[in-house]
Amino acid sequence: MRTARVIPMASGVLVTALAASLAAASPAAADPPDSPADDSALAEFHEQELAWAPCTEEVLQGLECAGVEVPLDYSDPDGERVTVAISRARASAPDRRRGILLTNPGGPGGPGRVLGGYYEGTRVGEVYDVIGMDPRGTGASSPRMDCGNDPVPVYPRPTNAEISEATREAIRYQRECQRAQGGLRPHMTTANTARDMDVVRAALDEEKTNYLGYSYGTYLGAVYGSLFPERLDRSVLDSPVHPDGVWREMFLTQAPAYSANMDRYTAWAARHDGALGFGSTQEEVYATFEATSARLREEPREDIPGLVYDSHAFDFEVGQISRYQQFWDLNSDYLGYLVRGEPLPTALASEFEALAEEDEEEDVTLMNVDLQTAVLCEAEWPGRISRYHADAREYREEHPYGVGAYWSVPHPCTFNTLDRPEPPVELERDGYPEPLLIAGEFDANTPYEAGVAMAKRLESPLITVAGDGGHGFYLPGGLECVADPVEAYLVDGVVPDDLTCQGLPPAEMGTQPEPEPDTEHLAPMREEPVLGGPVV
Repeated sequence: MRTARVIPMASGVLVTALAASLAAASPAAADPPDSPADDSALAEFHEQELAWAPCTEEVLQGLECAGVEVPLDYSDPDGERVTVAISRARASAPDRRRGILLTNPGGPGGPGRVLGGYYEGTRVGEVYDVIGMDPRGTGASSPRMDCGNDPVPVYPRPTNAEISEATREAIRYQRECQRAQGGLRPHMTTANTARDMDVVRAALDEEKTNYLGYSYGTYLGAVYGSLFPERLDRSVLDSPVHPDGVWREMFLTQAPAYSANMDRYTAWAARHDGALGFGSTQEEVYATFEATSARLREEPREDIPGLVYDSHAFDFEVGQISRYQQFWDLNSDYLGYLVRGEPLPTALASEFEALAEEDEEEDVTLMNVDLQTAVLCEAEWPGRISRYHADAREYREEHPYGVGAYWSVPHPCTFNTLDRPEPPVELERDGYPEPLLIAGEFDANTPYEAGVAMAKRLESPLITVAGDGGHGFYLPGGLECVADPVEAYLVDGVVPDDLTCQGLPPAEMGTQPEPEPDTEHLAPMREEPVLGGPVV
């Protein structure tokens, strides 16, 4: 039986889910400035003894955990130090061990220690010590980025007044974060995280590292390869970001990708009008969703524990649902209650209440929005506010579902006044083996064209997952046509040609067993964020 989970998005919950679904792009820039990153300058860090101990967090049970000291500023290794938290799952077949596999879940801002135990029982877990890592500033790494203030609101379809409000909130957020942690924020960059990875490699006494990264983690892996080509062996980049362009330009490609998924979903819903009642044509289905959004703008629902479910939550959530064609039947059943304005079933409301209680507890797997924003400020953002506002008005009309106009309005980094220690790293592959890339045809986090461009830049093979709107595809228990070539590459060193893997087909109403009367109704939206992939 398929399980899925929909979580209505509103207020801070929506911000967390959206932030976690992001992927990064790499702006073209000059080489980083000279810094004492050679082995002699970092010898003390490379030769440190790690104090391994059983991880204490429940989600990390069975793993070993340790802290790795690294310089806050690699141009001043004798200065302030920070700690990077890592986990380890030792190779289950030590006689065939071929080194470490360093992993990253995406984000930026996604803690990654949980990935240490993610590949237990796979061929990868047999031959690699899998290393999970909470990048500097997040998770159990310290100091942790925490501005102590509220994030900016998320408006997929903002009114003119909300565009102005979002602008003011972006200014407020950036100023308060600079005031609270201005000394740390400029050092929270992708390049420094890559340098931390190399300290981890050396502290583990490994000549080379192997790497598996999802979403933003693909950019991190490509940066590592650009900075340390002689120290990177095999690498898999799952759901790649685009290798060119400043951050905002990459993010603006998400909204059209959501719209493409909405076209797929509304056409499917029209074919199943007899069961759903959303409309018998695509136009009628869209009209139904528009009417529901308008009603929720005027009268938000308050029957979902811990949330005020308004039009912004609905617009974002329908866009998310449109991506996961294998759950369209279950998710449409849930959307029906919103469309008809009916109370949610008791079991569903109870599940939301439990989830709201979980959100109040500290979770080592949650995305760190403050770190994410700091990393995004490593690149320049456009400074002309009128450009943002014009784009926001266009995107709210053309792409109202999913992320909508979120990336069109001014971002906190628009108002960054902190000096950037160095420009972003220019990606190149010169001296390390060709990585293996995976990209989904309808991925809305990192659209397919980004994967094609990254494969071209790195001169590497690409696995295309056809007909699939997911994000992050090499998952234990996932598609065999992805897992088989990935594991043959990582374990056996077999580099495939470009190939196509057929994704999961769209659901058909009435062909699946009736779900249990609890959380089986719900859709896979918020598990995705932490990993940006293997639910990033």
